[in-house]
Amino acid sequence: MTLSRGNLGFTMALVLCQAWFTFHGNSAAAAGPGQSTESAARASWRPVRGAAAPDLATGSATPASNAARVSVVRQASAQEEIMPAPIVDAGAVPMDGQIVVHEGHHEIVMGDPAMVSGGCGCGDAGCDGLACDSMGCNSCGPAGCGELIGNNTWRPCLTLCLPQDGWFSAEYLGWYQDGMSLPPLVSSNTTTVTRPQAGVIGSPGYTTLFGDDEILDSEIEGVRIGFGIWLDNCHTWGIGADMFNVGEISTRYENSSDGSPILARPFFNTATGLEDSELVAFPGVVSGRVTVDATSEFQGWGVHFKRLRCADEGCTGGFLCGCPQHFCRRTEGLFGYRGLQLDESVAIQERLTGTAGEQFVISDSFTTRNQFNGFDLGWTQRLVRGYWTLDTGVRLALGTNRQTVTIAGSSVITDPAGTPSTPQTYQGGLLAQRSNIGSYTQDEFAVVPELNAKLGYQLTDNLRLTVGYTFIYWSNVVRPGEHIDTDLNPALLPPESDPFTGVLRPSFAFDTTDYWAQGISVGGEYRW
Repeated sequence: MTLSRGNLGFTMALVLCQAWFTFHGNSAAAAGPGQSTESAARASWRPVRGAAAPDLATGSATPASNAARVSVVRQASAQEEIMPAPIVDAGAVPMDGQIVVHEGHHEIVMGDPAMVSGGCGCGDAGCDGLACDSMGCNSCGPAGCGELIGNNTWRPCLTLCLPQDGWFSAEYLGWYQDGMSLPPLVSSNTTTVTRPQAGVIGSPGYTTLFGDDEILDSEIEGVRIGFGIWLDNCHTWGIGADMFNVGEISTRYENSSDGSPILARPFFNTATGLEDSELVAFPGVVSGRVTVDATSEFQGWGVHFKRLRCADEGCTGGFLCGCPQHFCRRTEGLFGYRGLQLDESVAIQERLTGTAGEQFVISDSFTTRNQFNGFDLGWTQRLVRGYWTLDTGVRLALGTNRQTVTIAGSSVITDPAGTPSTPQTYQGGLLAQRSNIGSYTQDEFAVVPELNAKLGYQLTDNLRLTVGYTFIYWSNVVRPGEHIDTDLNPALLPPESDPFTGVLRPSFAFDTTDYWAQGISVGGEYRW
């Protein structure tokens, strides 16, 4: 058979087309629906910790550390299937139910339960074992709960360098403290009385104008800061410091009179064994002004090591939402040094003018200082669920409290008819006399327990807003009110009687009590 060149070309083209259709048709018939090689590969795919991930741009494998930013979407069906999704831009907004894995840090975005297979429960995408630990997106596992894990471990260096991971927090404090107890310091009468009865406790119409109550128990404001660094990549060891100062709170009482109303300072007269008073203002005898100033300032600081004790994750419905969702928990122990200081004072001053022109300036001052230094032990726990965190903790410091009480008093008397007529200064006021004036110090064992609770919301990977509550108790402290002795021997009043008779009162003796402070805090924490 003879074929021309044109017929030969047409015949070859026809044969090739028939072969192509035959090959592909048989291949499609051999692989039924749902049994393709591609489907089988997808069904068996599971994320493996530490495995190399293919580079979608080049098709080559890259180490897991360079493929940290992936997204996995779990789609429930009759035959459960997990498929890799395209790499998501770090700045993109995640979809509901999507688990977003960042470089060493993760967050689980919980969306509308109706949009997630399984509804609300431990079988949905946010709480079924696809946690960061099982996915391998955090090589530290549950230890990375709520932490921002860096790629490198920080080690000390000889040249200038910065720690790899750390934290800084700042908070406003709105606290209340245990009030300061005072004896009656300024008194009056609401009815007409004789001079010996004026301002005397138990006399007709007696009233206490200042004292015989607690003061400085209103709100005190301050700040608290904390900072620290992690010493290893998985944040199992860290060192931190914190300090707070609630500022100085003060109160002042001031009153003056030309004699009406009556003003007086009450005391117990040891010479007569009866209640008595010193006149500040009484008709036809003396006029004057009396002021009382009281202050208090509380501050603390500490340095401690932190050690991860336990980390786990699971599913619960007990934190901020009735729907069971994924949670993780991190428990740490801490130990270190704790310091506290409490400074308080009460100062009383009278400025009197007698009918003959005599001038008196009488001052009493009572100051206390408590300085605690001790060993601090503590436990903290952080629970993370979605963007919310709950931190709870307890600390106990054991150590020595150095107590210092300082009492001072003076009287400046000017008598125009006296000799000399110039002002004369004497030691001793009214309740501060040579019998108790001085500075006294002792050391006492003390305990300082502290309770903390803090709720936080993660705004970004680095920034978290917090609101919390703190309670601090301090045993064996000295306070001014407990060291104001109102028993007085009038023979000690300047100028002192010569010869002196009677007992040396007022006297001094250490009288310890306890102290507490509590309140809320509002602030933020930055981690890097």
